[in-house]
Amino acid sequence: MSEESRTYQARITGFTPRTEWNFKGTDFDGFKSQQCLLLEAKARYDQFFTEDNKPKFFFTIAGLPKMMQQATTQSLLITSSPPSRLHWHFMQPRSHAYLRSAFRRRGFFITTFHTP
Repeated sequence: MSEESRTYQARITGFTPRTEWNFKGTDFDGFKSQQCLLLEAKARYDQFFTEDNKPKFFFTIAGLPKMMQQATTQSLLITSSPPSRLHWHFMQPRSHAYLRSAFRRRGFFITTFHTP
């Protein structure tokens, strides 16, 4: 993880860099206990998308399937663990737009935000 990604994660979660939260065997970037809110922070992902918001070929092979598996696992856990909720924050607009749409198509219980 880059220093910029660590800094972004800390800003979104409010915790020191490299802090991870494990909930029922699944890792998350952060947790706000009073809101029962789990968090993910994705910093510099626009580099993996074309100008028209399509994932670049190499990202469709390696990074995107891993990210979608993470979202699937987390969404299923949230669904089975009320009243917990999950927010994914994206630093950049292309990655946010693409993944927001992908999550909606799959019916994931993930609320996304473009949080520069």
